[in-house]
Amino acid sequence: MEKLHPQTGPVTAEGKQISSRNATTHGGTSEKLIVAGERREDFDALLNDLLEEYAPATAQLRLLVEDAALARWFVWRKQRVSNAIETALYAAQPAQELWTAEAYHQLALVDRYKTAAERALKRSLQNLDASRRLQLREERHAISYKRDEARSRLAVAQVEDALEQREQAQWKAACNGFDCPTLVQQITVRVKRDGTLTDMRPSNDAMLRQLDRPSPYPPEDVYRKFVFPQGMPPEYYSFTDREDYRQEEGHIIEQWFSPDDWREIARREEALDTGHAVTRRKSAEEDSVS
Repeated sequence: MEKLHPQTGPVTAEGKQISSRNATTHGGTSEKLIVAGERREDFDALLNDLLEEYAPATAQLRLLVEDAALARWFVWRKQRVSNAIETALYAAQPAQELWTAEAYHQLALVDRYKTAAERALKRSLQNLDASRRLQLREERHAISYKRDEARSRLAVAQVEDALEQREQAQWKAACNGFDCPTLVQQITVRVKRDGTLTDMRPSNDAMLRQLDRPSPYPPEDVYRKFVFPQGMPPEYYSFTDREDYRQEEGHIIEQWFSPDDWREIARREEALDTGHAVTRRKSAEEDSVS
């Protein structure tokens, strides 16, 4: 069967000479990396420039950079071949209108090769740019993700720090200056003209409410501090057997109780209904009441 588009080569001596130079000297259709008249260091310089420009971060992107370098290299080759053939034609026949059909055919063929190379370069650069944009989007996404993750970790750390500070403040407040959560009750005993006045701060009722109130740090101890600004009145002699303590102005007595023991003390004080505090051991007055 006859071909639809038969390809015919040059038939004149001039055309055959041009075609021969194209195939052997110029390497216009060669896909070899280096042909006659080219230097490997020139190609390496081109490749290094593109690698520096695109800075590929992956093997796939580097392959695309290498493809672009090859495409650019072949475009330059086709351009040199086209220039060489056109120069040879003008040297053989300066009058372009006298060129043969074979000469124009040769120029058209070289131009087609050059156009194909330029299209290949354009596709290569498009693929490279598309991959680079994708890489940049992924890098921006990774940076954004890391930034958001860092912000989240910072926010969590700040919340945890605030909670820890709050817990420390609650613990410190619950301890009232002691090593464990402690309820503090200061009792001042004064001697008045009309008798002995016992001032409990907070009162037993308020202390009971604090003991019964839900708390993350429930009291482990109850501390009572007795102050006798004018000495110890007879109602409180049961607190000590030392006469010098009883007579000392501003004498202080400190007592610690478990919450349950303090409740028992408060129950005894309520039963006496004198408004005064009692010590751990029962007094004669309490024995008479019981």
